[in-house]
Amino acid sequence: MSRRFFWRMVVSLVIGALIMFSALHQLAQQLTVHMTRLQIEHQQSLLDYAAKANDAQRSGPQAMVQLTRQVATDLAVWSAVQTTGGQLISASPLPISLADQLGFQRRVDWPIHPFMTKVLIGIPMVQEGYSFVVELPAAMHPRPNTSVVHHLLTLVIPSILLLLFCWLLYRYLMKPLEALNRGTMKFAAGDLSARVQPELSARRRDEITQLASSFDSMADRIQKLVNTQRHLLGDLSHELRTSLTRIELALDLYRRGVRDSQELMPRLGKEVELMNILVSDALTLAWLNAEPEVTCRDHFNLSILLDLLCEDASFEYPEHTLTRLYPADCPLNNSNQRALAQSIENVLRNALKYSPAGSEVTVRCRPNPEGWYRLEVLDLGQGVTEMQLEQIFEPFFRTDKARSREGGGFGLGLALVQRQIEAIGGKVFARQNKPSGLCVVIEIPNLS
Repeated sequence: MSRRFFWRMVVSLVIGALIMFSALHQLAQQLTVHMTRLQIEHQQSLLDYAAKANDAQRSGPQAMVQLTRQVATDLAVWSAVQTTGGQLISASPLPISLADQLGFQRRVDWPIHPFMTKVLIGIPMVQEGYSFVVELPAAMHPRPNTSVVHHLLTLVIPSILLLLFCWLLYRYLMKPLEALNRGTMKFAAGDLSARVQPELSARRRDEITQLASSFDSMADRIQKLVNTQRHLLGDLSHELRTSLTRIELALDLYRRGVRDSQELMPRLGKEVELMNILVSDALTLAWLNAEPEVTCRDHFNLSILLDLLCEDASFEYPEHTLTRLYPADCPLNNSNQRALAQSIENVLRNALKYSPAGSEVTVRCRPNPEGWYRLEVLDLGQGVTEMQLEQIFEPFFRTDKARSREGGGFGLGLALVQRQIEAIGGKVFARQNKPSGLCVVIEIPNLS
């Protein structure tokens, strides 16, 4: 059994996990940036002081110093105007705690992470090379709720994605199983035409569809078997009823004294014999339908088997000419001699029985390049029509010309031949013989 479903699950899990981790990572980055940025009003406040620094720069150093005093008064933080050469213009010297941050100023729209306790904000001024540097007030520090973000990224979102994946997996599994359950219930209720695969996607190929295919194959086999048994039972009942009617008629004639026992006994014996043959053939056919394969372990020479069958047939039908066209040595391996002998004998007797007296029946056998044997039995009888070439292998089929009950046949012979040949892995079919008659072809496998 293939493991497509297993590998599909593995690939789905890996791809799903990669997508989920990537999405969570991107979401974490976006949330981090969004939650650690300065509020818009705080950004605008610092930008306003930078605009004032531009005005003060045009007025001179004293104005810039005065601005830094105003910032210290308003925000209680240090600030300065940094010139092109790196000189700081401020009302107070640079605090030691901010010395390491100088040169690493952050833009006003950059994220400010919680671990950044001392932050310098640098805002470029109109004068090229000048910037307004201000210590970020503690009141303006972003205070993100990290616990909410942590629970969102580690619990809530993964749980939602996992539930979604489980639901999709459940639907993927249950859809074919529900179809299989419906098909099983219909089949159990007596609807032998119920099938599962038509309800499934034609593109789906996994273990579950293999199960559905196995169910459909089983249903096909059971439906065919049940229908065959029904037809067989109906036809068998009809044939038995015909024989019983004849026996009842003979007994009625005997009771009324119209016929004596010596005259009726041969007729009754013949009817009983025919009924015995009918029941035996019907049981064999039913067994072959139920058990389509037989043990094939025999190794023998097909030519010797054909010689024996032809000699028996020639003794039984001396008024016919039986021509043999096959090599003296036809070794056959891994076959069933009994089934093959019964099939060939059945075909040969049919050919002799329904051929005119004095006509020729030919038995021809030759190997083909694939290692099989092609056996042909040709007669010069009336044959059958083109439409009947397949029907003659159906149980209880008889033509008006060549399959009359008075001739001793019930129409089971070729049906048995077909089942027996198929049971050993071969094929059998019929074609019209020229200028008249029938040719039955049996293809016999020769397995090494």
